[in-house]
Amino acid sequence: MSRDAICDADFLLVTAGRYHGQPSDHPCPVCGGTDLRTVLWVYGEDIGRASGSARSEEEIAKLVSGHRECTVHTVEVCPDCRWNHLLKAVTAVSS
Repeated sequence: MSRDAICDADFLLVTAGRYHGQPSDHPCPVCGGTDLRTVLWVYGEDIGRASGSARSEEEIAKLVSGHRECTVHTVEVCPDCRWNHLLKAVTAVSS
């Protein structure tokens, strides 16, 4: 597989990783860069316009308050080579 085929992160995901993501404790597995970031990306009908955006844990807690729910994708993204990988997806609901 070519590098272009696996390094295809969307511009918004790369930007979210660069400015809002948390630093990873390991290098990018593709380019070896040390700026690998972890981003929380949310989706869901119950959260309105926030769906399809990067959010902090605190923002997610506010979004799901009042018995709303959303799916939270934890994604690794490398701003250097644009590699990305979905680590997990969970449903967030208020407790």
